[in-house]
Amino acid sequence: MAGPATLERSPFNIEQQALRAIAVPEMELDAAVRMRAAQFIGAAVMGNGGSVELCSIEAPIESLHDALRRAAEGDATSRRLVETNVGTDVIERTIKTGHVMNKTPLVITKEGKIVQHGQTMDSIQANSLRLASRHPVMRARTEAEARNGFRIESLNRQGLLNDHSFVVLSRAENLPQFGFFTETMSVSIQVTTKHGTGLALESAFVAGVGASGEPAHDEATIIRLGKMLGVDLTGKTAAQIIDTPLLIHNSLLPNGAIDLVRLYDQAAGGTFFGENRPAEDYLKYLEFCHQREQMFSPRIQQITNELIASAREIDSPLTAVRLLHDISEKHMVKQAIIDNSIDSRVFGRVSSMHIEQARQALERGDAEGVLRHGNEAIKTAESSSCPSASEKPADETGDCEFISKKCPLCDRTNVKTKVRKIGRHTKRISGSCGCSTIASA
Repeated sequence: MAGPATLERSPFNIEQQALRAIAVPEMELDAAVRMRAAQFIGAAVMGNGGSVELCSIEAPIESLHDALRRAAEGDATSRRLVETNVGTDVIERTIKTGHVMNKTPLVITKEGKIVQHGQTMDSIQANSLRLASRHPVMRARTEAEARNGFRIESLNRQGLLNDHSFVVLSRAENLPQFGFFTETMSVSIQVTTKHGTGLALESAFVAGVGASGEPAHDEATIIRLGKMLGVDLTGKTAAQIIDTPLLIHNSLLPNGAIDLVRLYDQAAGGTFFGENRPAEDYLKYLEFCHQREQMFSPRIQQITNELIASAREIDSPLTAVRLLHDISEKHMVKQAIIDNSIDSRVFGRVSSMHIEQARQALERGDAEGVLRHGNEAIKTAESSSCPSASEKPADETGDCEFISKKCPLCDRTNVKTKVRKIGRHTKRISGSCGCSTIASA
């Protein structure tokens, strides 16, 4: 994996070449796209669906909740969607920087709509908008992401993605309560390209802090990166930068997102994935990223199976997302104990301490110590994957039992009811009548 950075293999040589990108909001066609997106956003927020165009996909999947129920009935497409959601969560939860994800294929319907494993992009965006909090920063980011979904579809219909890539630069916010890992202030570089008859999305994660304790460089780096590309991003908020996607000719991105990582490092003054660490061969490192994702495959299958097994008990789309977070967090704490490449800090200060102690116990062959500290690491973990527009729910004290006048799931009265926390975000409610459901904590 290690080796010298090979700048000669990239078109990004600042001294030799002036790069040029197109700021999509400045294109004439973008005004109409923004108007259509505004109608969609309004409808989604009001709960009136949110899909402004018909889609030829028969019975499209509406949410992770819907996909879990269908997967439990044996639907293979729905299972692939669940696996994709789990795989994304696993990577985003454990690797905050220094990674390029495998490409996600996107299908284009005859109407030009984007579909991922049976779920339309409209549905994905509408769900995000419905969960959007009243916090103005998160609301602005969510709406910008929705507009970008419409922009991708419009540009693809115009044929502009045949030889251009759609690039979004997404800086972290200093808002840990929404799931941002502020120790690295990571930047997500998202690249959507033509892939066969459809599209593909590739995401790279780079640090906005060179080393622990140093001031963040992400804002200054992105402004310099914009200047290299001929786009002025000065003075824009993180949400406004998301709302300023770029069209970059594919000749400048022969290797995809990794080429933009290389350029980001040059803009940062010579970092590697935004961090002050020795440079490596970018293409070899890209292969390492793909291999690392493959190593997570057994965990992804375990999480997927556990989620699907609970499908019939989940009471809402929000609970489905939160249960994914809880199950993924539990399994990835276990993975971190045996995988030193995972930064234990991503699970919070207390959990990190127990993970490190479990690792030491593992080296000594102390099985009891591994189990004890591992359980404490799971119990105290506070990790996050993709930042959410909804704040973390307040923590509750624990399990309880009571007599319910009426079971919420059947007509039985005076039912002995037990509430048991199964994660930071979810709880299982079960009654002596035999009814059981999983709800948000």
